[in-house]
Amino acid sequence: MNKQVGYTLIELMVAVGVIAVLSAIAIPVYNGYVSTSRVGALVNNIATVEVFEEDYRLQNGVYQPGVFNGAPDADLQALGWQPQENDGTVYTIVLAGASYQVTATDRTGTTVCRQLPEKIDCP
Repeated sequence: MNKQVGYTLIELMVAVGVIAVLSAIAIPVYNGYVSTSRVGALVNNIATVEVFEEDYRLQNGVYQPGVFNGAPDADLQALGWQPQENDGTVYTIVLAGASYQVTATDRTGTTVCRQLPEKIDCP
């Protein structure tokens, strides 16, 4: 007798279904991790800007506003801060009374805004 070896259509459909369910669960979780890491990187960069702003205030008595979008900015050059690499992130420093707000927006549109030196999220 000849016995045929192979998979049935039902077995293949079950395997594809299992892969689809696993993908439906894994892809959103992965995207969440990526988003969290982007926000973490922006918060870390804002903390670095804060160090330079506080140093500038100690030397000059005021905070320094400015915008960094990859091109040299005289205000931020006076601050002494510049990211190590131009990754397309735009940093905006705006004075708000006795404090200032730093907004960072990366190339994907992820935005983080912190009010400093209070270290709180922007209202």
